[in-house]
Amino acid sequence: MRWRIALVVALLLPAFGPAALAQYGGRPAAPPLKKFTVLLPFRVGITFFPLSVAQELGYVREEGIDLDLQVVNGSSALVQQLAAGNAQMGVILAPNTLLGFAEGVRYKAFYDFLTRNTFDVRVLPDAPISKLADLKGRNVGTIDLTRGDLPLLRAQLQRAGLNPARDVLFVALGPTMSVHAQALKEGKVQALNLSWNNTVSVEAAGGKLKCVTCDSEELQLASETTVATEAVYRQDRRYVVGLGRAMAKATLFAESNPDAAIAIMKKVAPQEHTDPAFTRTFFNAALVIMKPRQPGKYGLSDIGGWDRLQNFMAVPTEGATGMTTRVDVKQLVTNELVDEMNRFDAEAVRRQARDYKQ
Repeated sequence: MRWRIALVVALLLPAFGPAALAQYGGRPAAPPLKKFTVLLPFRVGITFFPLSVAQELGYVREEGIDLDLQVVNGSSALVQQLAAGNAQMGVILAPNTLLGFAEGVRYKAFYDFLTRNTFDVRVLPDAPISKLADLKGRNVGTIDLTRGDLPLLRAQLQRAGLNPARDVLFVALGPTMSVHAQALKEGKVQALNLSWNNTVSVEAAGGKLKCVTCDSEELQLASETTVATEAVYRQDRRYVVGLGRAMAKATLFAESNPDAAIAIMKKVAPQEHTDPAFTRTFFNAALVIMKPRQPGKYGLSDIGGWDRLQNFMAVPTEGATGMTTRVDVKQLVTNELVDEMNRFDAEAVRRQARDYKQ
């Protein structure tokens, strides 16, 4: 009888494959190690902690990925590098992702990196400003007047019934966030257009701010995503899933033990850890903006948020985004890998986080 059972198992193994073995309790062999260049639009650090934590804990290597993490100068440059074939995957701001796709660069957005807005308009807590229309006649501070976030804000203001060129004055305040906090406090500007990570710095310098755009469903837009070139997505699907799974595990690890994740990131980017209190605040903000849209669904994209973003980008306004050709968002953004990327032993990751020794 035993030899018959063994024969049946031997005959069925090829048909089941690694995924089925995992489902029924087996452990599939790790895929062959393969090098992938993954690009970031900004420096390595807490802003992109899931990739660094996944690399330091060996999650990416467990997926067969030899990760070559490189930094380029912004999301536009990242799209150009992907188009030139100099990398296989990258983390890109959603507006640039749309623009690149509209211009013919072919990739798939497969893992939603940030699940809330990258930029929001913020004001002092007692300011009589609760919606974008209230900015009429006000000054809005930003880092400089050439940044990619301003065309989108102008489109949002126009949709709110304002003429951005006439009703709002944009003020360049430079890259030092304490200057932004001071300008707001002194009334030089009445609002700031801030990225989530710069918000942490401004609030550290000047106190908690009120968000004008955070609670409006219409203004909840696709923010930042992870893409793989179309060829890689098609030919190296298991590795694309693997990168997403590694980031999901790293994010869960960090949620389970933030102190452990911060200790890991201190080794990766020590310059961000000179002030422990600020580092903790910064890291907590990263956890909030990377929190999955649904429990256990790391990487899940909001297709509606992509549609809303495209609608705003198509609004003709001063300093237009250049979104003159609409794209089929469903051809660009996919959630078809989400279940596979989240197929891992979550309790084992939580246990590893709890037991982590610095």
